Amino acid sequence: MAFGTSSLSQPQKDYDVPQAGNDGISSLNWSPTSNLLVSSNWDGGIRCWDVQEQGGQMNATPKAQANHENASPVLCSTFSPDGSTVFTGGADKAVRMWSLGQQLSTPNSVPQQIGAHNSPVKAVGFLQSTNLIVSGGWDKKLNFWDARSPNPVGSIDLPERCYDLDVRGNVMVVATADKQVLIYDVSGQPREY
Repeated sequence: MAFGTSSLSQPQKDYDVPQAGNDGISSLNWSPTSNLLVSSNWDGGIRCWDVQEQGGQMNATPKAQANHENASPVLCSTFSPDGSTVFTGGADKAVRMWSLGQQLSTPNSVPQQIGAHNSPVKAVGFLQSTNLIVSGGWDKKLNFWDARSPNPVGSIDLPERCYDLDVRGNVMVVATADKQVLIYDVSGQPREY
């Protein structure tokens, strides 16, 4: 099937991922290094599956789950470049770090908080050139985090609330509530193009 076309004679079968949560999924991310799939959910959960295809059939095996505090909705997630760590943000205003290889104290433990905004966190990304995590919030801020410090190492004021962001190489794009798309060079000190 080609992109943009449909084939009504051969309907695609959906696959129900086990243990997908009790509310809507807010983001999905593939690991850059493996077949791990992570979701962030409105029920406060962060879920991880190992997804395999065999003989034309998909199989997703639940691997782990964590939660934000007080079942607060998790709005975004991203992987570290090596696929070992998931960073999340949510309605609890927290930026969290979940090291997938580390056993949490209980199956639904809360991952380590590495930062906070004054309003919900809507987007997170990883800046590979500087090893920093970037978060965009409804407080009209982009904050840059070194996971070893609770205070941002940098911050940029936005014209409106952050709705999404993405990072590719040394370029970061940020979408805001006023329909703007801002472009930043993040090869060193972030600066707008």
